[in-house]
Amino acid sequence: MAESSSSGKSSTENDLATERESGEGSDSQNAGPKTELQLTEDERRILNQLKVRDAEVRAHEAAHLAAAGPHANGAPTFEFETGPDARQYATGNEVSIDSSPVPEDPEATVRKTQAIKIAALAPRKPSGQDRQVAAQAAQLEAQARQQFQAEKTEERKETREENIEESSTTETNTQEINTGNEKQESKNDTSPEESPFSRRIKNQFSASSNPSFGNLLNIVS
Repeated sequence: MAESSSSGKSSTENDLATERESGEGSDSQNAGPKTELQLTEDERRILNQLKVRDAEVRAHEAAHLAAAGPHANGAPTFEFETGPDARQYATGNEVSIDSSPVPEDPEATVRKTQAIKIAALAPRKPSGQDRQVAAQAAQLEAQARQQFQAEKTEERKETREENIEESSTTETNTQEINTGNEKQESKNDTSPEESPFSRRIKNQFSASSNPSFGNLLNIVS
């Protein structure tokens, strides 16, 4: 996000350069700082143009910096030109913006690229390079969004698989519990083995010819 006087000079800058070249010979004998009262009409016009350009350049970069916030890498760099009054006036500028993606965080990268686009187009008259930076940020934003959506899709898939696994485990445990209950019920339904005493009593009742049947019956009754 830079605006350079060498890469894209405005008509104002071109006029300044032409007038400076035409006035070099006549001003050589009057070298040194001049007050505005000492300036010729052409020099005053050049000075006014330099002042306007300086204000535009500084306002341009101020807009970039205000919108870029923490993504700006330090203060802007200016290109200066000496005016007829021997003062320096900004005619070009550049501000460095960190446009790298946020490592392993596509969602944060989306937010960052949106801020960069706003910063690039913040000046009242964005330069061609400003628009190029905004386009690059938009491309990075699209890539980050794709990555973010892919990660969300993978997370949903993993969640479904975990739910299926938990459901399967619960079903298996339920089946094991039911099987255990069925075995216990079957075991409870099985008659215990008869004791010798029970067998003797049964044999006594079944043997009608046994002479001790009556006594045994009396005892039992």
